[in-house]
Amino acid sequence: MYFRHKGFTLVELLITVVVVSIGVALAVPSWDNLVQKRQVTSAAEELASFLAYAQSEAVKSNEEVTVTFKRNGAGTAWCIGAIDEETKDANGLDHCECDAAINHASQCKIAGQIARVYNGGFEKFTMDSSQQEGTDSTDMHFNFDPIRGIKTADDGITVDSNEHLVTVVSANGHFKLQVDVEVTGRVRVCNPVSTKQIPGFQSCSSGPIIVNPPPVISP
Repeated sequence: MYFRHKGFTLVELLITVVVVSIGVALAVPSWDNLVQKRQVTSAAEELASFLAYAQSEAVKSNEEVTVTFKRNGAGTAWCIGAIDEETKDANGLDHCECDAAINHASQCKIAGQIARVYNGGFEKFTMDSSQQEGTDSTDMHFNFDPIRGIKTADDGITVDSNEHLVTVVSANGHFKLQVDVEVTGRVRVCNPVSTKQIPGFQSCSSGPIIVNPPPVISP
C-alpha cells in the first residue's frame, strides 16, 4: 500500500518564516526596553545606596564625609566618590576626585577603603544632568554632618540648603530617574518626568522635605 508523506509546501514555509520574523521584530524592542529600564533602575538605586553609605559612615565614625559628583558634558562618563575628614586632613584636601588614579593622594577613601561608584558596567544609560541649586554642574560637592547626617557647608556648622540631584536616562530616552539629596540628608529616588516613569518610584513633584536651619546657640 502506498502512503503519501505530508510536509510543508513552499508557501506554508514562507508564511511560517514571515510570522516568526514578525514575532522576533516585536520581541526585540520589548526586551531592549526591559534591559534599559533595569539598567536605569539599578544605577539610580546604586547611587542612592552609595550616598546612604557615605552618610552612615559620617555618623558612625563621627567624622564629616564629603561627597563628590563628576561627569562629562554628555553624561557618558561619570563618577561619585566620598572621603572622610581624617583622609582629607592627612592629604590637605577639601574634597576628593572620584576619577583620580589608584593610590593618588586625591583618591576617594573612607576608613582607608576606596569609596566610589563610576559608569563602568552601565552602558544602557547616561547621567544627563547633575544639579546644585537648580544649576547644571559637572563637578559638585557637599558634606554629611557627623552628628545628624544632614548636609552642611564647608564650615561644618552651617546647614547646606542647596539642592543636589542627579538624573539618569536610558539610551533610548524612554526611562528616567532622579536621585535627590535633601537638606535633611535624606536620599530618595523618584520619577522626574511623568511620561518616562518607572513603576515603584514616586513623582519628584511631591517635593522634598524642607527643614529650617537649627538656631545658633550663643556661648
